[in-house]
Amino acid sequence: MFIRFVKLKVKPESVEAFERFYEFRLAPFLLEEPGCIFARLIQSDSSSNEFLSFTLWKSHADAEAYESSGHFDDILEENEPFLEDTTEWKIQLSEDNTLEYKPVKEKPTVQGMPLAAGGDQSDPTEEIGSDMYVRIVSARVRADGFQGLKKLYDDVFIPQLLATSGCHGLYLIGSDESDDILSITIWETKSYADVYESSGKFSEFLEMAAPYLSSLYQWKMSLDSEKQSTTQTSDDLSVAGYHIVTGEKLEESPN
Repeated sequence: MFIRFVKLKVKPESVEAFERFYEFRLAPFLLEEPGCIFARLIQSDSSSNEFLSFTLWKSHADAEAYESSGHFDDILEENEPFLEDTTEWKIQLSEDNTLEYKPVKEKPTVQGMPLAAGGDQSDPTEEIGSDMYVRIVSARVRADGFQGLKKLYDDVFIPQLLATSGCHGLYLIGSDESDDILSITIWETKSYADVYESSGKFSEFLEMAAPYLSSLYQWKMSLDSEKQSTTQTSDDLSVAGYHIVTGEKLEESPN
C-alpha cells in the first residue's frame, strides 16, 4: 500500500468552499482513479487554512500512473481558485540592474511513501473515521537505519501505542530508499493525543528511536517575513496535528 500527501494552503475566505469542493468533487474524482482506495482532507490544528489531501493507493505504481496521466494537473487547475499565491520568491536583476522580487507559481507540495509497518488492523481505512484526529511525525533516518527503526516500531511502538487509550491505529511510512520517514497515529479525539504526548511516552519513544535518526543538519528558511523565525534543522523532529474534515473511501463491490 502507498500513501500520498498533497499539502495545500487555501485562501482564508475560501476554506468552507474548498471543503465542499473536496467532498463533492475532488474525493469522488480521486476514487475513480485505478488503485485509489481512500481520500480524506485533513486540516492543520495550527493553521485553519492549511490542509493535507491524504490518499491511500494499492501500490506505488498506481499513484505514479495517476500523476503521470495528467489527471493530477487537471484537478490542480480546478483547485487553483481556492489556493493562496505562493510565498516563495525568485530574486533576479532586471535590465537596469535593480533587484526584482517575483512570486514563483508552484504546484502544491506532494509527498508519497510506502506503508512500511502498521497496527494489527487489516484495513487502515476502517480506522480513519471522519471525526478522528491525525498526528504526523516526520523525521530523517540514518543511512542503513530504516530496518532497525521498523523493527523497533513493530516490536515496541505498535503494541504499546495500541494499548494506549484513544489510539485507533499507527503506521510507519518510508523505505530503505529514502531517508525521510513519517509516523502516523490515529486518535479518537485530539484530547487523547494531547494526553499521550504530555505523559512523557512520546519522549521515551523518541529516545529509543534516536540511534536510527539522522544527525545531519539542513537549514530551511522562508522569505515570508512572518515565517522567518521558524528556521529549523533536520535534527528537529517535526510534529503536526490534523483534524479530518471530509472525504471518502472506495466501497467494495458486492460479490
